[in-house]
Amino acid sequence: MARIDGGQALVATLKRFGVDTIFTLHGGHLDCIYQAAVAEGFRIIDHRHEQAAGIAATGYARTTGKVGVAIVTAGGGVTNVVTAIANAYADCIGSVFIGGGPPLRDYDALPVNSGYDQLSVMGGITKWAHRVSHVERLPDLVGRAFHIAREGRPGPVYLDLPSDVLYALLEEGDIVYPSAMRVLPPAPAPSAVTAALELLRGAQRPVILAGGGVAYSAGSDLLNRFAELSGIPVMTNNKSRGSLPTDHPLWARGFGALGSAVGRGAGAPDVVLLLGARLGLYTGGRRKSVIPRDAKIIQVDISAEEIGRVRDVELGVVSDCREMLAALIAQAGNGPWSDRSAWVSGLRGDDAPKPPAPSAADGLTPGLVASTLASSVPADAILVLDGGETPAWFDGFAASLKPDRWLGHGYMGIMGEGLPLAVGAQTAHPDKRVICFSGDGAIGFNFAEFDTMVRHNLPVVVVVNNDQQWGMSAHGQDLIYGPGKRVASDLAATRYDVAASGFGAHAEYVASFEELGPALKRALESNRPACVNVMTKPVMNPITQRFMGLAAESLRSPEGKARVPYADVLEV
Repeated sequence: MARIDGGQALVATLKRFGVDTIFTLHGGHLDCIYQAAVAEGFRIIDHRHEQAAGIAATGYARTTGKVGVAIVTAGGGVTNVVTAIANAYADCIGSVFIGGGPPLRDYDALPVNSGYDQLSVMGGITKWAHRVSHVERLPDLVGRAFHIAREGRPGPVYLDLPSDVLYALLEEGDIVYPSAMRVLPPAPAPSAVTAALELLRGAQRPVILAGGGVAYSAGSDLLNRFAELSGIPVMTNNKSRGSLPTDHPLWARGFGALGSAVGRGAGAPDVVLLLGARLGLYTGGRRKSVIPRDAKIIQVDISAEEIGRVRDVELGVVSDCREMLAALIAQAGNGPWSDRSAWVSGLRGDDAPKPPAPSAADGLTPGLVASTLASSVPADAILVLDGGETPAWFDGFAASLKPDRWLGHGYMGIMGEGLPLAVGAQTAHPDKRVICFSGDGAIGFNFAEFDTMVRHNLPVVVVVNNDQQWGMSAHGQDLIYGPGKRVASDLAATRYDVAASGFGAHAEYVASFEELGPALKRALESNRPACVNVMTKPVMNPITQRFMGLAAESLRSPEGKARVPYADVLEV
């Protein structure tokens, strides 16, 4: 009977769960996994930093609906991937992270790549973290990892593989591999559906705030059907953008547009269907929520503990979003829906004055670059945004016709995720164009991923908004302290195009508006990894003033309290 090692058993199990791609950075602890993966025809995308490998796995997951897999080596490899795992935890991205470890037999003897307890580091940033102590347990524990990562609220899990477990041998005939079982998602109680419909039908100004739960449950088709059946407008966030196409007459932009509607006199919502979206940063925070205090909230979430975060809700429903939408549609015909076209039009701002389009007369501004780029990319492109102000410039111009094609920041707001997210997305979708629009600060974190793109023939087009500063930081300091008092927020006029060319990428340098369109065209037509370095005029985006809150007016209130920036209207 044949004997195999733990690396072979691991790869055989991954294959049974539909895995054919691994994101990694080489470590000697992992070589038996690599050998087995190559033998099974896996694609191995090797990166230049473990953080990039982890983020790429989540980009793969976000654009496919599959579980992304990243494997890193012991010691520094595990600590380097912490940010990627924490980000996946905050944003509920189904992913399996595997870390090599020193031998169990030498655990307290300070062997190579050791010195701390890897498992304890992962405990607070994963749904489940476990150390495999016997090679015979490896297949069933990998199966458990996939089950936990994707069922219920998705999220990351971590498996620690000591090298003496990974290289140990076992009889192949004795292995019982786990099945890729699926659990039926929770459906709403009929009484909850009835109550939700009564609230929605009775509302004068209802709105649906659709979040990641819609995208993760593959519920966008049903969201479209229910919105059209009920006539209720839909707003989306970074994780759900495209779930209702941005050219749909019922799409009313992002959650923050609720505040703009109130300012225009369009009115405030009286009933909010919070569908797989969380109360927090993207609804305005605890003190400055875009949802009025007197609005009735119907909160639908697959996780019971999420319901009622920050504030009380009128009706909480523990359910998969797709199941909830299906149930709403099934009952929605039992009575008429009011004509709410005036509310939809007011919420969208159809009759409101439109801000002037960016003009070359104002110089090569970030807004002009964003609008030009948005009009240049294919309609089915996957768009990746990175930076502080840079994504906000692009948001107002880009279209999203389907879900899973807009990868923006989540709750952690980590800089530098753009390039690795683009690598993961392009690996998953070789037939699609992947465009990354990044600030010059963010691009520096994982810049060596141009090397990854070149080596693996991933034709991502990267456009750098090079305004020679950490835009949100610099403008925030100007707002609070006045001009001339910036600290650690200015950058050089770096030639990112030259650096990318050194890795073998197609490179373009743009210093005028006349050069921009042709440069973008050449980059797209090169069908190679490309860097378009655009030297832009530093202009503050309005999002920065909103983030500063009252601190932008003064760091002290009239009563003498301190105002806290980046914390809406917090005074202490």
